[in-house]
Amino acid sequence: MSPATERRTAAAGRSLLLGAAVLALLTVSLLGLAAETAVAGDRTAAVFPSTQTIDAEPGEEITVDVVMQSDGGYGGEGIESITLVAQYNPEYLEITDVKRGPWLEQGAETDVRAERAIAHNDGTAVLEQRRDPPADGATGNARLATLTVAVAEDAPPSEATISFAESRAELLREMPIPIFDMGATVAIDGGGDEAPAFDHPDPDGLETTPVAGDETTGAEPGSESESPGEDDAAAETDGESGDGGTKRDDGDAVPGLSTPVAAWIVVGTVLVARRLRDGTGVRAGSDRD
Repeated sequence: MSPATERRTAAAGRSLLLGAAVLALLTVSLLGLAAETAVAGDRTAAVFPSTQTIDAEPGEEITVDVVMQSDGGYGGEGIESITLVAQYNPEYLEITDVKRGPWLEQGAETDVRAERAIAHNDGTAVLEQRRDPPADGATGNARLATLTVAVAEDAPPSEATISFAESRAELLREMPIPIFDMGATVAIDGGGDEAPAFDHPDPDGLETTPVAGDETTGAEPGSESESPGEDDAAAETDGESGDGGTKRDDGDAVPGLSTPVAAWIVVGTVLVARRLRDGTGVRAGSDRD
């Protein structure tokens, strides 16, 4: 093989190795992103009334228990904060009181801070709750809040809805988790036509005030708490940060892929590149002969 041929062969081999390395990095990054997105998409929360349809008469006052169920985020990450938004037609109903339930008390012991806003003219009530400190967050199935609802004295036979569609929740990393909601229906005077839709202002514009003297109890009988036990909590402390116990998994070289899997992808790609390089050298030698 002439010196010129050897130089061309070496240059071709280096180009193949560089291309293979770039391909490996892109492959690992894309696969990791796809895996993380798929896993995150499978984690949700559900907000719904304990009784979907409630019978009531004009002028009557009723209570509506709102329940939440969630297993948290990827890797058992719990929920740190929840904002319940209840919206209704103020010509038919009025939410006069909102009290928080024990949902966020599940998991490691902590304090729960709550603020609320009731804007009857806007047909909206908001209850914000957060764990302080967040510890490992909360997961499980329990009562989130209790609404006190008054039916208008002059409400006609109808079905008035209380919607929770604007509610939201955040995981420990302040990442929102998708919420699937089911509204509560108040069948007024035996029910009838659906109450007309109401144009609600943006609930984010409401000013909330701290809830004073809010009494709560433990999880409802029969509720299922998914918080880890003491042994599991002790085993998971290696990934906790020092600011409130938020856990972070730094063990994976690529989010969504374990370190061995990522390494095998890189090694396999490099081996293929070397095989291609060797093939180039053989062809160059054959051309010389």
